[in-house]
Amino acid sequence: MSAPQRMRAWGAGVAGGYAALGLIGGVALHIPGAELLFGLCAILTLILALVVAPLLKPRRHDDDDGGVSPPPPPDDPPPPWWPEFERQFRDYAERLTSVRGRT
Repeated sequence: MSAPQRMRAWGAGVAGGYAALGLIGGVALHIPGAELLFGLCAILTLILALVVAPLLKPRRHDDDDGGVSPPPPPDDPPPPWWPEFERQFRDYAERLTSVRGRT
């Protein structure tokens, strides 16, 4: 289930809960205005969920691949000269710090 579908489902569920509370408050508990209050809350919740749900879609790129972006390429392995360079640089840095330590 995609994010917009989940948003719509949750919005409908919460709106249904508000409607049930309004019925319980108005019919069973005889609270005046409970149906109106919870009914308006249910309507606003459902509208908000339906309006916001399309904003949760993944962003589309200019290409027509269905809006799904490809995964990033894996990190390239280090070049073959890198270990030797790293060893030489470490030796250089150690020599540099030992020379500075003597002065």
